[in-house]
Amino acid sequence: MSKFKKHIVIVGTARSGTSWLSETMASQHRYRMLFEPEHDTQTKRGHLLCDKWITTKTASKEVKRYLEQVFSNRVDCDWIAQNSNRKYKRHLWPFIPKKFVIKFVRASLMAQFINETYQIPVIHLIRNPYDVLKSQQKVKFPWLYDLSYFANQQSLVSVIKEEFNFDITRYEDLSDLEKLTLRWCIENVLPLERFESYNDHVKVVRYEELFSDIQVFYSLCEAFNLEPISNLEDSYSKPSSKTHPDSNVLKQQKKPVAWSEDELKKINNILDAFKTQLYSRQ
Repeated sequence: MSKFKKHIVIVGTARSGTSWLSETMASQHRYRMLFEPEHDTQTKRGHLLCDKWITTKTASKEVKRYLEQVFSNRVDCDWIAQNSNRKYKRHLWPFIPKKFVIKFVRASLMAQFINETYQIPVIHLIRNPYDVLKSQQKVKFPWLYDLSYFANQQSLVSVIKEEFNFDITRYEDLSDLEKLTLRWCIENVLPLERFESYNDHVKVVRYEELFSDIQVFYSLCEAFNLEPISNLEDSYSKPSSKTHPDSNVLKQQKKPVAWSEDELKKINNILDAFKTQLYSRQ
């Protein structure tokens, strides 16, 4: 039986709504949110998890030790605790949290390992690649374009080459837009369409459905024994703390994503190479 009974893990590609979902879930009184403990530049040991394909066969003792410390609420820094009540370090008091919401944005490839090894429920939030790429182009996080962690894992390189005839070690030859598309495919196509499926307390949630229907959120709370905040209807349309200032959400606009023919060709060529059926092509 898992000792992490009060936990839920949220994974997804950057700019897919993971911050909003985790912040909204963790806004309930005495819910503790741990923000991206796998971030390599913001946490001391995040590099152990960052963009890594970790399985029961490949997980090192160091990886397991770090994950156990994260889930036991024994890893702390300004980055991880940015959404927590840190007065008198209350976020670390063991008897305070009723639930732990752990949000990862560079750990989709290890979500199955977390779920099966620690019996922690997982929500994989997915958003259509065209909107994700537009949002990523706005924020321009340097790490989004750095695929070196992926390219340095020989087992991952081999799987992608065998399955899709795609050599990710040559990612530096790609345009920035192609790199972003490749990241989206690695983080979504592999765990959701190509790896062995896992379904023990796992939900794949589409961004588009979540934000258009509040009942999707209520269903998640019911499925994972979470208590939604009482004023959820009033706050449902409010953006997360990570929403870009130029976002259509803040401007309350619903402009269609505009791509040039050349850009669409670059995006679709990689989506086609990975044979994904998660979203229709534009």
